[in-house]
Amino acid sequence: MVSFDNRTARLQRIDQGQESYGEGDPKSQAVRFYLDHLLDDVVERITKEGGRAPREPVELLISLSGFSPLTTIITHKVIKPRRLLVVSSETAQDSIDVIAECLVGPGGLRQRDFAHRPCVPTDPLGIYRIVKEELDRLRPADGSRPYAIIDITGGRKVMSAAAALAAWQLGLDLCYIDSEYDPVRHRPIPGSDRLLLLDNPTALFGEQEMAGALQAFASGAFESARQRYDELCESLAAPGRARFMRALSDLYRAWCDLDLDRLPACVETVAAALGHESYQISAETADRLERQIGFLRRLAAGDGDSLVISYFVLGEHYRELGRHDFAALLSYRTIEGCLAGRLESLAPGFTCDRPDYSLLTDDVPGLRERYGHIQRSLGRTGATNTLPPVIGLMSAAVLLTALEDALPARAGIRETSALSHLNTLVTARNKSILAHGDRPVSPKDSQTLGNKARIVLRAAWELRGAAEDVTRLCDDLRFVRTDR
Repeated sequence: MVSFDNRTARLQRIDQGQESYGEGDPKSQAVRFYLDHLLDDVVERITKEGGRAPREPVELLISLSGFSPLTTIITHKVIKPRRLLVVSSETAQDSIDVIAECLVGPGGLRQRDFAHRPCVPTDPLGIYRIVKEELDRLRPADGSRPYAIIDITGGRKVMSAAAALAAWQLGLDLCYIDSEYDPVRHRPIPGSDRLLLLDNPTALFGEQEMAGALQAFASGAFESARQRYDELCESLAAPGRARFMRALSDLYRAWCDLDLDRLPACVETVAAALGHESYQISAETADRLERQIGFLRRLAAGDGDSLVISYFVLGEHYRELGRHDFAALLSYRTIEGCLAGRLESLAPGFTCDRPDYSLLTDDVPGLRERYGHIQRSLGRTGATNTLPPVIGLMSAAVLLTALEDALPARAGIRETSALSHLNTLVTARNKSILAHGDRPVSPKDSQTLGNKARIVLRAAWELRGAAEDVTRLCDDLRFVRTDR
């Protein structure tokens, strides 16, 4: 058997017109000789090299073809797609016949699985349309997109650039036949070929996908962001930032849900990730997250104050997103938690669920009378002097006022008009869809309730004598909106 090097030498002589091989010009004869005597060995060498294989069976190979049909034929033989679309310029149509003759027929492609489309090489939109139309045509009934690869080896350079842009937009992988080049004859050296599979640039570097995931994250769609970052972790060449943001999205989702069972694991995952240099988080972001982690550890441990503060922080979060019913509910819970916490702090053993008023005062009849008087001053004409068996928000506010506690005065809810205004806000929340009614909370009522929650929280915190500024703490607990 004639050696590969001898056959390569003969190919060069045919190409230079020093020897003939059938009919046609030297170029056509050289192509025919290559297909008859070198192609199988070239494909075998590429296959044995054991380079990276496609991630799944290739449904469609889209190959650019110029004056030489060889790269399309080689790529097809190596990848073995079910279908082939050849895109060529109008001046390179002769290559189509050679490709079809070599690849279509018994043991190869069926006629219906081979297609060719001419393009204007300098029109990137034209190549994009050709590729997209073929993908849409092959899309199965379930709407999924067939796995396709674009071979950018052949054709003019501008065609390769346009095809790469199309791959970028359509999420397709790329491949390329790389060869050592003969500087004298300006042709690839047969046998030096290797097939390079290139991830789609979007998948490889992921800037667009990372930006989309960050947009979901910044808008508060933490579960959607977590899913998108999870996918990016599997595809990016440098997935460090995606991994960090996946963990942070998971943490914020658990926090928003107040899922205290999942929260500890989420907290520790983010805490461990903060020290990883490859994640490239700014010092400012890292400092904020460190403070949030400390707070969330207390929350996960069952700290009641942290829960009330979380109500406020999450209420502000939902208000920023325009979800006013959720915001109003959480502002309500903030005020209720502050008032109930203040009452329960006045006497050991006193609880708002099963109140024993004798723990609060030696003069329970007097407390009943003052409580009933305040209730009637709020317009509740049928109110009696009966103390509530379970203490809610308004009953807590009235009781603290009747007890002449410092919190109502400091929070600006001691006077009858102020209590009446608070009652109006509570009524708006109680008539909301998330409470007992069917009316949405207006942005104005939501904002007013949020402002009242801020005032009550600050007053309750100051009366506790805490060294930490609760306003600054709440600012620190605002969700970060960046991945830097």
